[in-house]
Amino acid sequence: MSSLLMLSPAPVLENTGGEVILDVKFVEGMKLHCQLWPGPVRCVMWRGPHGIDEPMRFTIAKLGFELILLDEGAPVPELLLDETALVYCAADDMKHFDLPAAMLGRFGKLVYTVEQALGGRVGAALEQQAPVRRRLESALWNLRHERALRRALREADGIHCNGYPAYRAYRRLNDRALAYLDNRIRLPMIARSADQEARAARQAARGPLRLAWYGVMTPESGVTDLLPVAQLLAMRGVDFRLELFGSGPLEDRLHQGVAALGLSDRVTIAPNKGFEVRLAPHLRREADLFLSPRRLPSPQGTYVEALGCGLPVLAYSNAMTRRLMRASNAGWTVRKGSPGAMARAIERLDRDRRALTAASDRAVEFARANTFETVFARRMTDLREIAGVDVD
Repeated sequence: MSSLLMLSPAPVLENTGGEVILDVKFVEGMKLHCQLWPGPVRCVMWRGPHGIDEPMRFTIAKLGFELILLDEGAPVPELLLDETALVYCAADDMKHFDLPAAMLGRFGKLVYTVEQALGGRVGAALEQQAPVRRRLESALWNLRHERALRRALREADGIHCNGYPAYRAYRRLNDRALAYLDNRIRLPMIARSADQEARAARQAARGPLRLAWYGVMTPESGVTDLLPVAQLLAMRGVDFRLELFGSGPLEDRLHQGVAALGLSDRVTIAPNKGFEVRLAPHLRREADLFLSPRRLPSPQGTYVEALGCGLPVLAYSNAMTRRLMRASNAGWTVRKGSPGAMARAIERLDRDRRALTAASDRAVEFARANTFETVFARRMTDLREIAGVDVD
């Protein structure tokens, strides 16, 4: 009865010979669940048409956890609910609001994770690259399901909120609400003293200001706003370099924009291949400031990851970034959707390199308290306490 049952919306594809195709990061996370949970770990996933970011083949028998595949839309088998100490389930996909009632009279507990507050979900729906009618229907769907979501969160044994907006929106619904900042920055990846000393020396020497962004190049990322930012900085005589790392539907447009604006000597675009092995070491050594032109208040692991590399964050103001800057004191926000405001802030920071250096040190300190290991252990400790199970 000490088993952990996870209901995952992550994509999965069945292969022949007892194999499945899963995202590498998902499997790595599941291995940590197995290490920190004192009993069997089971994961229910649903078949369906899925795209996988970093696909890899795995033999089901060697995953280290029990994988249960169900057809799309199939309910969770009653037997699994009978045999588990705790059900851990994502609330954002709006598919499992029947679980509080299903768990009544059973031994096991129920904890939901939630990543988006209502405002973020509605905003994401309206920002879709889709016909207006479809966007409005999606926004209305989220509004209609909010009451059921809040009821499920209220009736669960605990909730885990990724990011400040979700925690602020739902923490009063449940006495057992935990806030966390999901990210990939592990302790060995944090900027070292030597990195910080070298960065401070470069700032004191007033070399070119080195700006960076990485992520998926989608309209939601706001990355195209960084081209007018770069153009404004060049017009104002700021000595800078901007590196963009990533790929996505806007990649060609970005390349064309860099060429059309004559920014090729200042702005570079490269693929993001391997965060831990390549990108994080590069950011620690070769960047000074991370730019985030994302308008929506979504909980991005990118923020803590950039801070961990020693980069203060300059971001568009939203419910996530404002709270993050207050908590970390390692960055700044400007008016949302304004490349001009971002360019002016960069120009001020270019003149005040001491502020950048001080913020860089605070960034590392904040990230060190919110590494992947720390955050994950905090969540697993809370789950074990809710379930009433002990580590052997």
